[in-house]
Amino acid sequence: MTVLARDRRGASPGDVMIFLATVSIAAALLYPAWSVRDFRARVERAITDIEALSAAATNFRDETDRWPAAAPAGEAPRELAALGSDDGIFGRPEYTLRWTTWEVVDSVEAPRPPAATSAADAPRADARPLMAPIVRSVGAVSILSPDEDLLAELLQHYANDASFLLDSTWVLVLPDRAGPSPNP
Repeated sequence: MTVLARDRRGASPGDVMIFLATVSIAAALLYPAWSVRDFRARVERAITDIEALSAAATNFRDETDRWPAAAPAGEAPRELAALGSDDGIFGRPEYTLRWTTWEVVDSVEAPRPPAATSAADAPRADARPLMAPIVRSVGAVSILSPDEDLLAELLQHYANDASFLLDSTWVLVLPDRAGPSPNP
């Protein structure tokens, strides 16, 4: 039997099309896994940054009995300058971190005055309790990002904490103990 030898140099157009189809199918199957992994990494990095800023601010508050001063988005408060270095947490490509503080006025039940000397001076039995204002300070970590999925994931992660979403900003509120206004 005689075998004819063909002189082949390179791939035929059919071979190239089969190769491209195989690569396209593999990419279509693997892309969702890659994008989910990338998204999870962004969410975990944001959570790590939030926790680092929250811990540093809380430590500062515990040491000085006041929150760090508010700072513009993308900048570290002067009291937490180490977090704002060139490779710090405030300037990520996916989001911008911000620290702020608020003074909050709450009402608490005040003690009743001493018992009245006459029945006419005594408060009625159905009288509402006396309320007194109390000022407390809260700190807040904000994430500004156009990535709605990232913000929604943060809202879900911190569902048991005081957090909210407004436009393209997610905010986590860190409560402080009640007392006099710490920021004069």
